[in-house]
Amino acid sequence: MNIDYEAGRFWLGVLNALGTVAVFGYTWFATRDKDNAQHIKAVEEALSQRIAAYSLKMTDLNTKVVGIEQTLKYMPSQDEISELQGDMKAIKANQEATQREWHTIRQSLNRIEDFLLKAK
Repeated sequence: MNIDYEAGRFWLGVLNALGTVAVFGYTWFATRDKDNAQHIKAVEEALSQRIAAYSLKMTDLNTKVVGIEQTLKYMPSQDEISELQGDMKAIKANQEATQREWHTIRQSLNRIEDFLLKAK
C-alpha cells in the first residue's frame, strides 16, 4: 500500500478552502440578516412615528370638521335668507311710512304751536 501524501495534502487544502468559504458564506449571510433586521426595525420605528403624527393631524381635522358641521347645522338656508330679506324690506318700508307720518305730525304740532304763540 502506497500512501500518496501529495494527494492527501491536496484534499486537505481543498477541504480547508471549502471550510473557509463556508465560514465566510455563513458570516456574510448572518451579518446580512442582522443588517436587514436593523434596517427593518428602523423603518418600522419611522413609520410608526409618521402614523402617530398623521393620527394627531387626523384627530385635529376631525375636530375641525365636527365644528364646521355644527356651525352649518344652525345656519339658515337660502330660502330662509330670502324670507329674511323680504321681511327686512317690509320693515324698512314700514319705518319709512312711520317717519313720514311723524314728519307730518311734527309739522302739525309746529303750526299749532305757532298759532298758540301768536294768539297771545
